[in-house]
Amino acid sequence: MPFALEEEIVLPVGTAYSGEQTAVAGAPRVLDLAERLAGAVKLPVDAIPAGENLALTLWFLEGGAERTARVRPGPWAEDRDAAFYVALYLRAAQYSLRYACPMTYS
Repeated sequence: MPFALEEEIVLPVGTAYSGEQTAVAGAPRVLDLAERLAGAVKLPVDAIPAGENLALTLWFLEGGAERTARVRPGPWAEDRDAAFYVALYLRAAQYSLRYACPMTYS
Protein backbone atom coordinates (compact mmCIF):
# COMPACT_ATOMS: atom_id res chain seq x y z
CA MET A 1 0.00 0.00 0.00
CA PRO A 2 1.35 3.46 -0.80
CA PHE A 3 1.07 4.67 2.79
CA ALA A 4 2.44 3.73 6.18
CA LEU A 5 0.79 1.01 8.23
CA GLU A 6 1.75 0.44 11.84
CA GLU A 7 2.03 -3.26 11.10
CA GLU A 8 1.17 -5.57 8.27
CA ILE A 9 -2.43 -6.66 7.89
CA VAL A 10 -3.11 -10.36 7.43
CA LEU A 11 -6.22 -11.19 5.45
CA PRO A 12 -7.89 -14.60 5.27
CA VAL A 13 -7.48 -14.67 1.50
CA GLY A 14 -5.27 -17.36 0.04
CA THR A 15 -3.16 -17.22 -3.10
CA ALA A 16 -0.98 -19.70 -4.91
CA TYR A 17 2.04 -18.10 -3.19
CA SER A 18 0.81 -17.54 0.32
CA GLY A 19 -1.42 -20.48 1.19
CA GLU A 20 -4.36 -19.56 3.39
CA GLN A 21 -3.53 -15.92 4.11
CA THR A 22 -2.36 -12.77 2.38
CA ALA A 23 -0.26 -10.07 4.05
CA VAL A 24 -0.61 -6.37 3.24
CA ALA A 25 2.26 -4.04 4.13
CA GLY A 26 2.86 -0.33 3.77
CA ALA A 27 5.33 0.75 1.09
CA PRO A 28 7.38 2.96 3.47
CA ARG A 29 8.12 -0.06 5.68
CA VAL A 30 8.90 -2.30 2.70
CA LEU A 31 11.14 0.42 1.25
CA ASP A 32 13.06 0.75 4.51
CA LEU A 33 13.58 -3.01 4.74
CA ALA A 34 14.54 -3.32 1.07
CA GLU A 35 17.02 -0.44 1.37
CA ARG A 36 18.62 -2.12 4.39
CA LEU A 37 18.86 -5.43 2.51
CA ALA A 38 20.29 -3.66 -0.55
CA GLY A 39 22.93 -2.07 1.67
CA ALA A 40 23.75 -5.36 3.37
CA VAL A 41 24.42 -7.15 0.06
CA LYS A 42 25.98 -4.03 -1.50
CA LEU A 43 23.45 -4.02 -4.34
CA PRO A 44 24.50 -1.46 -6.99
CA VAL A 45 21.13 0.32 -6.87
CA ASP A 46 22.28 3.15 -9.12
CA ALA A 47 23.09 0.64 -11.89
CA ILE A 48 19.71 -1.12 -11.76
CA PRO A 49 17.06 0.25 -14.14
CA ALA A 50 13.77 1.58 -12.84
CA GLY A 51 10.59 2.62 -14.51
CA GLU A 52 10.05 0.68 -17.69
CA ASN A 53 7.96 -2.48 -17.73
CA LEU A 54 10.19 -5.53 -17.16
CA ALA A 55 13.37 -3.42 -17.17
CA LEU A 56 14.53 -4.93 -13.89
CA THR A 57 13.84 -8.50 -15.00
CA LEU A 58 15.55 -7.96 -18.33
CA TRP A 59 18.57 -6.39 -16.63
CA PHE A 60 19.06 -9.62 -14.69
CA LEU A 61 18.21 -11.97 -17.58
CA GLU A 62 19.92 -10.29 -20.51
CA GLY A 63 23.38 -9.62 -19.12
CA GLY A 64 23.16 -6.22 -17.44
CA ALA A 65 23.65 -7.74 -13.99
CA GLU A 66 26.49 -9.91 -15.25
CA ARG A 67 28.32 -6.96 -16.82
CA THR A 68 27.82 -4.88 -13.67
CA ALA A 69 29.09 -7.74 -11.48
CA ARG A 70 32.38 -7.75 -13.40
CA VAL A 71 33.07 -4.10 -12.59
CA ARG A 72 31.21 -3.87 -9.27
CA PRO A 73 31.54 -7.25 -7.55
CA GLY A 74 30.14 -7.85 -4.13
CA PRO A 75 27.88 -10.12 -2.12
CA TRP A 76 24.96 -9.27 -4.42
CA ALA A 77 26.76 -10.88 -7.37
CA GLU A 78 27.30 -14.14 -5.52
CA ASP A 79 23.55 -14.83 -5.24
CA ARG A 80 21.81 -13.05 -8.09
CA ASP A 81 18.48 -14.74 -7.37
CA ALA A 82 18.42 -13.14 -3.92
CA ALA A 83 19.68 -9.85 -5.39
CA PHE A 84 16.82 -9.91 -7.90
CA TYR A 85 14.20 -10.14 -5.15
CA VAL A 86 15.86 -7.40 -3.10
CA ALA A 87 15.82 -5.17 -6.19
CA LEU A 88 12.24 -6.19 -7.02
CA TYR A 89 10.87 -5.22 -3.62
CA LEU A 90 12.96 -2.06 -3.56
CA ARG A 91 11.67 -0.89 -6.94
CA ALA A 92 8.08 -1.96 -6.14
CA ALA A 93 8.03 0.08 -2.93
CA GLN A 94 9.55 3.08 -4.71
CA TYR A 95 6.97 2.79 -7.51
CA SER A 96 4.08 2.45 -5.05
CA LEU A 97 5.12 5.61 -3.23
CA ARG A 98 5.95 7.59 -6.38
CA TYR A 99 2.64 6.84 -8.08
CA ALA A 100 0.48 6.45 -4.94
CA CYS A 101 -0.75 3.02 -5.99
CA PRO A 102 -0.86 -0.37 -4.32
CA MET A 103 1.22 -3.21 -5.71
CA THR A 104 0.15 -6.85 -5.98
CA TYR A 105 2.16 -9.98 -6.48
CA SER A 106 0.44 -12.54 -8.66
